Amino acid sequence: MFPVMAVIHDVEFTDKIPRYQIRITKFYDDLNFLKRYLFNMNYEKDFEGRRTKFKLKRGEYSRMEDFQNLLDSSGDKYKVVVDSPMCLKTKNEIFQLFNKIQDFLIESKIKELYEFSTRISYKSGTYSYASKGVFEIHLKKFLGNREKPIKDFYDSLLYRPNMKDLDNIE
Repeated sequence: MFPVMAVIHDVEFTDKIPRYQIRITKFYDDLNFLKRYLFNMNYEKDFEGRRTKFKLKRGEYSRMEDFQNLLDSSGDKYKVVVDSPMCLKTKNEIFQLFNKIQDFLIESKIKELYEFSTRISYKSGTYSYASKGVFEIHLKKFLGNREKPIKDFYDSLLYRPNMKDLDNIE
């Protein structure tokens, strides 16, 4: 997911949610992040499901201005389809939504790290933790004052469902 400025070119109304075909006019991420995650990725380019790949050579762009010039000169080449809830009017709204989603993704990775590093079969591994308590202490030290002010924050972050919980999933 990339926070961008874009122009809406077309709208598709479905029975679920509208989708927009947008032309990206500006990326808010830094160039190194874009080179790592945007270049050569596949994206849906139209409502028929056709895909496009941003075939960009990482070595051709050393400054964000060079990449921005490409966007400005390419016209309709960088169109993609997005779901309407991901489109907002102001930069502030974009970053509020982006930060919520990014927080969720980071918290998911922290939970995954906890699950992998506390597995019983991994007890002698380099990154092994003997218990949830030890992991939680290290996580508190890592997060510092960024802990969310909610009751049982670490329990909700690191919760692993037991088999009974998984069996009841519909």
